[in-house]
Amino acid sequence: MNTLTNVIQYLLPLLALALLLLGLGKKRVIYIQISLWLALIALLLEYKYAGNEILGTYFDYNHAALYSLALLILLVDLLYIGIKYLKPLNPFYRIAGGFLVACLVTGSILLMVNLWVNAQFIENRFPNTAILQVVTFTPPAYCLSRYIYYKVGTEGKVYYLCPNHYGLIPSIGHLDVVPEFIARQLTAQHKRLDKQLNQDNGPIKQ
Repeated sequence: MNTLTNVIQYLLPLLALALLLLGLGKKRVIYIQISLWLALIALLLEYKYAGNEILGTYFDYNHAALYSLALLILLVDLLYIGIKYLKPLNPFYRIAGGFLVACLVTGSILLMVNLWVNAQFIENRFPNTAILQVVTFTPPAYCLSRYIYYKVGTEGKVYYLCPNHYGLIPSIGHLDVVPEFIARQLTAQHKRLDKQLNQDNGPIKQ
């Protein structure tokens, strides 16, 4: 099932891209429309597999690239169809359509920034350690959000991802002093990892 899911996740954006290029080359709207639907389905499936959230452990570099590709294809499809059908209309509808396109482009850029900041955060971490999602009653001094992600970086420092730090864009920072409840969970992770490594290696025979 996982293999089939992976094939679908790669196949849909690539098919959408092929149909988009074919539609642009032949100037056939039907290919662009099919490409639009395939890109939209690819986006919805990725979002569903991510647990209906953008930030978190799902969107690594690989999934962020697939999602970004599908999103860019969708935007180009919408622009092409919008220009084709809005051009004969009166100026009011063209202005309204242009405003809608500007909103879609801005929203897509913000979404992709979130995706790639999140991907950079979850990829560059200490091997075999998890991302901790912590909900606090009151936001800490270094983040205005109550929902914060923590990780151990490759050099052993504790980093955090703060959602919506710059308006709608997250930020990444590191902690010089680690909160006690975070330290306890990270220590438990390392203990489980050491135990697993010992079990995998087995007893050393003399």
